[in-house]
Amino acid sequence: MNRLGLSELHFIPPKRSVNPDYYINEILEKCCLPTFKRRKTRAPLTQRKISRKMSETIFMQDGAPAHTAIRTQKWLSEHLPGFWEKGVWSSNSPDLNPIENHWSIKQS
Repeated sequence: MNRLGLSELHFIPPKRSVNPDYYINEILEKCCLPTFKRRKTRAPLTQRKISRKMSETIFMQDGAPAHTAIRTQKWLSEHLPGFWEKGVWSSNSPDLNPIENHWSIKQS
């Protein structure tokens, strides 16, 4: 999410663990990458272009093992060059990460 639009939410199937393969194949390749490739500026929030320039885009994620795996970090460096590498984003900082507040509301 950003001020221009939203990505689609991806719901993990019950009892499914998210390992690097699942994260790359089902979330990054099927959800995130298409989101960054959008071109429409006037559309519903989940269909709008969310980045003016990829060079100005930062992709942030938390420290989950699937996010910080070497294979995931390599995939991100090849496909989303503006991602923040493992260790850049401070851990346990929901005040800096608006999606954390969304999930706490959704889970209650």
